[in-house]
Amino acid sequence: MKIDALAQEIFDDMIAHGGKVYIVGGSVRDEILGRYDQHDVDVEVYHLSYEKLCAILQKYGHVHTFGKSFAIVQLEELPHYDFALPRQETKTGHKHQDFEVMIDPDLPLEKAVLRRDLTMNALMYDYLEQRVIDLCGGLSDIDQHIIRCVDPEHFMEDPLRVLRVARFVAQFEFQVEEKTLNLCRSMAQSHMLDHLSYERIYQEYCQILMAPQPSLGFMFLKDIGALPPYLQALTTTHQRLDFHPEDDVFTHTMLVIDVASHVKKKTDHPLWFMWACLLHDIGKPLVTTKEGHAPKHNEAGVQVFQNVPIITSKKERQYISTMIMYHMHLMNMSRHHAKDLSYLRLLKKIDGKVSMNDLIYISCCDKLGRGKVAQEQYDEFWLYIQDKQKRLGVQAPLPLIRGDDLLANGLTSTHLFKQMLDEAYDLQLQGLSKEKILRSLRKYEQR
Repeated sequence: MKIDALAQEIFDDMIAHGGKVYIVGGSVRDEILGRYDQHDVDVEVYHLSYEKLCAILQKYGHVHTFGKSFAIVQLEELPHYDFALPRQETKTGHKHQDFEVMIDPDLPLEKAVLRRDLTMNALMYDYLEQRVIDLCGGLSDIDQHIIRCVDPEHFMEDPLRVLRVARFVAQFEFQVEEKTLNLCRSMAQSHMLDHLSYERIYQEYCQILMAPQPSLGFMFLKDIGALPPYLQALTTTHQRLDFHPEDDVFTHTMLVIDVASHVKKKTDHPLWFMWACLLHDIGKPLVTTKEGHAPKHNEAGVQVFQNVPIITSKKERQYISTMIMYHMHLMNMSRHHAKDLSYLRLLKKIDGKVSMNDLIYISCCDKLGRGKVAQEQYDEFWLYIQDKQKRLGVQAPLPLIRGDDLLANGLTSTHLFKQMLDEAYDLQLQGLSKEKILRSLRKYEQR
């Protein structure tokens, strides 16, 4: 394994003091898989006390501790490395963090690995002997592309592990072994996931969305009955087969996010973009008719999104809400050959919330997330959009009229200024000069 030079020096020091150093968890798994993305390195140190571990690390820089009961230590000069002593954990409550931790520097490896969630995450790299220790069959499971829990009893103690499995399904495109699948289904049906915090759910969903094939993660959650209500409702909402031969809205959404995964890096906010693609049609269950029509489902989607609690960032919520609201507009404009004014008005509506670039991409992903796509329609859309961009730009024009202009021209109804400025801007988009706009506003005030 590739190990930082400073880490090697520290490891050697620990061994000289009687310690045994293992790299554990995801970094070992990813080394086996040939994935070399930036990864936190978990280091487990045996046969040293907590005080001795801290004393050795302090020789190399500033130490951050997380409480003696957890025995987890970080070195500021060695980011991405976490040092810990072996431990056992006993569940004490329903929440993800409700565990009693028992530190044991001399814990046998066979007992230490039992707290790991999956066999592929239970691999250990012996630094001194430079070999991988596999006590749970993780190497074989990786080779066969299988996700398998280490110990069912310990696995069930942490409901977050169900979402971690969904994440790994999406990231690695592995199959979940039947007993592990049934275990996850049982945990979901027992409502164990209800005890997870919004923050932890959001973090796992983000990792699923940023995976190479995010649909696999959400399909897994669907199969075990663990989708949130706003996604579960999509599975029973059917669409017009002439427009959506893929049938239900959930299947369509899964196609959309898989297409989106290929273009997300071309957007201004890749993660937010993926969330918008996942949620773009959540309004359809509210408005879909028995014939499969979904009038104003974008507006309904904005309402449903208000009750999606796991996203807390105001800027992110504004972005997603705007994308839900306008995800159909560009395709509709292209289909109806809308004039320049419609495009300019749309630029104003999304100004400061979403870029035209991102709105174009969600429009394309929505179009391509179907059982079939008419190439001619898709090509016409791009010709339409490229023409608008070239002639009209991608930013809303700056307003010709501001509040100071209204006062300077003798307009005094300040309680109407917002409406008047909105009217002035729309007249500007229609091509009127500043003088004509002000003349119109005087008549507006007199009304």
